[in-house]
Amino acid sequence: MKQKNSKSIHVLIACGGTGGHLFPGIAVGEVLASRGHEVTLLISEKKIDTLAASGHPELRFEKMPFLAMPKPWSPKMFGFLKGLWQGTKACRKIIHDRGVDVVLGMGGFTSFAPLYAGRKEGCRTLIHESNAIPGKANKLNARYSDIVLCGLEACKEHFPKHGDVRVVGTPIRSSMRKQNNDDPNAFFKLDKDKRTLLIMGGSQGARGVNRAVGTALEQFEKMGIQVLHIAGPTDYEEVRDVYAKIPMLKQHVAAFCHRMDLAYRVADLAIARSGASSMSELAYFGVPSLLVPYPFAAEDHQTRNAEIFDQAGAAKLMKESELNADTLADAVRSVFNDPRKAGEMKKAAQKLAVKNSAEKIADLLVKAVQD
Repeated sequence: MKQKNSKSIHVLIACGGTGGHLFPGIAVGEVLASRGHEVTLLISEKKIDTLAASGHPELRFEKMPFLAMPKPWSPKMFGFLKGLWQGTKACRKIIHDRGVDVVLGMGGFTSFAPLYAGRKEGCRTLIHESNAIPGKANKLNARYSDIVLCGLEACKEHFPKHGDVRVVGTPIRSSMRKQNNDDPNAFFKLDKDKRTLLIMGGSQGARGVNRAVGTALEQFEKMGIQVLHIAGPTDYEEVRDVYAKIPMLKQHVAAFCHRMDLAYRVADLAIARSGASSMSELAYFGVPSLLVPYPFAAEDHQTRNAEIFDQAGAAKLMKESELNADTLADAVRSVFNDPRKAGEMKKAAQKLAVKNSAEKIADLLVKAVQD
């Protein structure tokens, strides 16, 4: 039930396009709604956005036909500019009609139109950059933002000309943080006596990880471990068919997981992309990880993200180009066969967690309006 709040505000959160933008945006929206504030979340028309939104019926979502910015001389530029104009117009209408007080952009070009529209309508504006290296979009978005919020300390140096930059961590959804007695092994039909390897392909660019893992399944089976593999909607059938060929390996393969809190709780080790949102969750739950940066990520930011965890001792960075059955199996074996190493990685991950990030951001949004 919402708490009563005599000074409630209306917040527009632009968070569509990728899980790295979407889930932290939802986390902030949940905190604001629980405090009695009005929240509208703008998402894209991608399947990942629709799936995630379906798990949060208590929040108000609006779909926008956002497009990624093409190269300057691309023939797609006309369509992008047309979409940007239409998106800005639609955002201004939402802001005006609903009495929005402040706009929060969670990153990417999907945030530009809402932020620009917010400025035009006299709203306070903020952006959040969860990665160690901001993309071109957020460098542009910063020009239309009163406050820049960073998930990692290393990000601050990339906004030297902005007068108000703050490090707040990257938000974790409330469903992840709730205490419950649910048995994760029972939920995923796994063996409580086996060590569990969690595979997270990610909301985009998952194919390289999914296929590399597929080559190592026979070695995982020989180790006596079990695997929980979140493959993503696009690769699910292909991944499922590969696992079907190794029936002796205890396994649970899914396209999407609405109970990632249980997935992290059951995991002894994770193989994942190094998107900031996933890394924040790994840190929160103290899961040792093998991080495989998406090689085509803007500004190669996933590599820098992974380096921070690798240097802290929380993870091992592995390049996708070097992945094969033997390198993956060796890396997994080195953690599972060394409990001391696994324990040290767990503690290092927990030290990197910012557990009240969503609350910090919610506080700043309210303060920005009241100041």
